[in-house]
Amino acid sequence: MRIKAIKMDGCGNSFLVVDEMKTPLAEMDKVHLSKAMAIQHDTDGILYVNFLQGMPTMRIFDRDGTEETMCGNGLRCATRYFRDNYIPNDCFTIMTGDGIKHVRTNNHTVEVNLGKVREYQQINEQLHFVFTGVPHVVVIGYCIDIDTARNLGRSLRTEKSLCEFVGHPEGVNVNFIWLEEDSISIRTYEVGVENITQSCGTGSAASAFVASRVFETAFPINTRSLGGNLEITYDDEYLSISGLTRYQGRITGFINTPFTKPVSPAYYWPREYAWDSL
Repeated sequence: MRIKAIKMDGCGNSFLVVDEMKTPLAEMDKVHLSKAMAIQHDTDGILYVNFLQGMPTMRIFDRDGTEETMCGNGLRCATRYFRDNYIPNDCFTIMTGDGIKHVRTNNHTVEVNLGKVREYQQINEQLHFVFTGVPHVVVIGYCIDIDTARNLGRSLRTEKSLCEFVGHPEGVNVNFIWLEEDSISIRTYEVGVENITQSCGTGSAASAFVASRVFETAFPINTRSLGGNLEITYDDEYLSISGLTRYQGRITGFINTPFTKPVSPAYYWPREYAWDSL
């Protein structure tokens, strides 16, 4: 089986965009399909774009096949894809697993509103927690190398007592941040990818919010990740992220197994998806 997709990245965060208007996959098991395609094309996740009740929709599956409720850089890539192919306006909305999001394009730059800051709490002097569509722990510290961030991130990501304390036993994303002269630097260990990624949009938003509390940094805040920079704004309790998106080319996934949709879905810790209530 061949599945056509577009490879894109937002601030170094890479995705395959599968257009279900052109390639219907309703009867396919997206869990196993996403794992196979992500590994085959070495990407952080798979974005499935479609229209639901006339509204643009985006579903995001991580590299390990887990369906997440949100992905900030993924949403920015989906926004640009919809604008370039289906939507005549620069400002519109997209339905995600975390609800309806307001988005805006300006050529290669895409801004998305992630919604209100939720569940913020300070755990201790160094650890903070913020939900920005997915759960994020933010670790306050100093410049950290990749190997150390990977090892500490892996440990915290599945720390049972921490995850249960913040109300997310499925696991948390972990961001290590430190203050620079004109920005904050971030290293993010992402759930589903199970590694340090080049960038994380929801993690950058969570980190900027914590930085505004801890360092008293004024918005807009520039965040610096391995893959590039994002600008984070905060207006009336709503966080938005803005940055560049890029097309990397057309690809074809060659899937030897059909991965038909099972009667009972594969088990992952259940998330609450916005479209389940429609």
